[in-house]
Amino acid sequence: MTTFCVADTGGLDAALIMFRASPENKQCSFLFVEGDSDEKFWNARILEKACCIVFVVSFQKNNQKQTGKASVIKNISDLNESKSRLDGFLGIIDNDFDALMNLPSINNTCVTDSHDLETLLLSSPRVFRALLAEYGDSQLIADFEKKVQKCIQDYLIELALPFAQIEWLKQHLQPGLELKELHKNNTLLIPDKWCLNQIDLHTFANTKGIDITSKQSRQLLEKMDHVNPWLLCNGHIMIDILSLGFQKGALGKNKQATSDNISSYIRGAMDKIELYQTELCQSIFNWQVNHPPYQVIP
Repeated sequence: MTTFCVADTGGLDAALIMFRASPENKQCSFLFVEGDSDEKFWNARILEKACCIVFVVSFQKNNQKQTGKASVIKNISDLNESKSRLDGFLGIIDNDFDALMNLPSINNTCVTDSHDLETLLLSSPRVFRALLAEYGDSQLIADFEKKVQKCIQDYLIELALPFAQIEWLKQHLQPGLELKELHKNNTLLIPDKWCLNQIDLHTFANTKGIDITSKQSRQLLEKMDHVNPWLLCNGHIMIDILSLGFQKGALGKNKQATSDNISSYIRGAMDKIELYQTELCQSIFNWQVNHPPYQVIP
């Protein structure tokens, strides 16, 4: 079943009800996802004839798909509050910092185990080994691991965590602050050495009004000390960092190891057995039990 695009006209429930009017779509479930990457991942895994991925199209924005977490939450919340009693709709959203900030859950949504879909995939030892084999140079990887005295997966967390800490502070201290993509600054994350200049990173954050050494910042960071780093680090940043390692000499000199190619590879690298063991899929199964006859995954 193809992706279903709905006009953003305020009648979302009516549009979905009309879609179900045809006999072949009568028991179709509706799955809302955040963006193109999530759509590609779930399109290959949903029950093809029983589930349809939904995007809301905003005609005020040149007919572009209205994507993102805020859009999914808004659409699911609107459907939850609708008087039409429509059933069989589900949203999958990234955890981000929600669990750490104790944000309330929303009916008919399922949340990733870790920060986002990308971290869920990268945290798998089997997926990560396959990724290194696909894009890396085995000898360079062995040499680098010997040099840093840790495996590449753990070192990646070490590189990504300081950026997650700054983002965590921003969420609390200056939520409207625009930091852009700090990890793409070659003076902060040095490509050929594949290392982080943490002092310069903190200095830069300080110029933006985030003083990591302040009492308030220290208290906020202390809350992260015992948190699983996969819940903190942004998967898209981790993929960009990996791309540097694969291309610039630390892990290889593979020009094919772009962020887009890495993202595509890991989406296909997790097998069904491992995926179904995640908390995310378990919550999807529970939703299916409570919303018969609608199904998303087999």
